[in-house]
Amino acid sequence: MGAWGVKALESDEGLDVLALVEELAAGRDRVTADELVDAARAAGLLGDDPTVDEYLYDVTALALAEILTGDTEQLADPTFGGTAFVATPHGTAALIAWVTQLRGGDADREFCELRMHDQRQLGHVIAVFDALGRLRHAR
Repeated sequence: MGAWGVKALESDEGLDVLALVEELAAGRDRVTADELVDAARAAGLLGDDPTVDEYLYDVTALALAEILTGDTEQLADPTFGGTAFVATPHGTAALIAWVTQLRGGDADREFCELRMHDQRQLGHVIAVFDALGRLRHAR
């Protein structure tokens, strides 16, 4: 469990999500939020219940949200070969539910205990939450 920045994509778990999304996006013009969430669940990287305290699931949801909102400038290929990531009602709502747990959930949650003491991390989670909300309302 290593992290070198505040973004989920800047962690060992985030690299697993990145590999999954790169595989999913290969040769495609667009990938929906539903497809991102479903692929992560099928790979065992994301659960069904955001209230479950599971560090891997929290990092996965945050990484998917970063990808969906375009918060990927630190990546070598932030455009995923030109694939567009499209917000959908169900997929976006699922990610909002997870990020809500990080933003205002239980302080004893493992992700919160390990990472939310850093004000940069808190600011990042709030920014991702706000960006997801804008995506949901832009539809």
